[in-house]
Amino acid sequence: MLKSLIPAALALVATPALAETWHVMGATPAELLMMETDTRTANPNGDVTVWTSSVRAGEEDEPVIKALWQVSCSGQPRIRPEMVVWYDADLNSKDTWMAGKKDRFEPVVPGSRGDMTYQFACGKKAWPISVQGSFEDVTSAYATALEKLAAVQQHAQLEPR
Repeated sequence: MLKSLIPAALALVATPALAETWHVMGATPAELLMMETDTRTANPNGDVTVWTSSVRAGEEDEPVIKALWQVSCSGQPRIRPEMVVWYDADLNSKDTWMAGKKDRFEPVVPGSRGDMTYQFACGKKAWPISVQGSFEDVTSAYATALEKLAAVQQHAQLEPR
């Protein structure tokens, strides 16, 4: 009985509220990085908990990855993953990883995705684009836009100059 409750509990924990505001942190023709701020939690110790997602154009197996991060906004920049959820092309959850007690905060590496997450989660960077909707709606719209952008870029590279 306990084994059957664990996946249901993970599904609830892994899904933020239906009305979400996703912000673009970075984008290339191959991948889009977003952060969801409606479920952002600021803790008394200066840590912030946020959801991020990456959407990859042309990726067949795991085009969408969603992660819950704990970010230290006071003192030295540090970050710790809490949970990672991998989705298939139909946005069905494929696999989930949850942090254990041994998974500690790590220093943020300048220029890394962790640094980008730290900068936006702690309010050190402004949002270029924001979209409100469910995770599925926002992710599907961005996946479609990325596919089109990748196709345009590929077509431009094939044309003679």
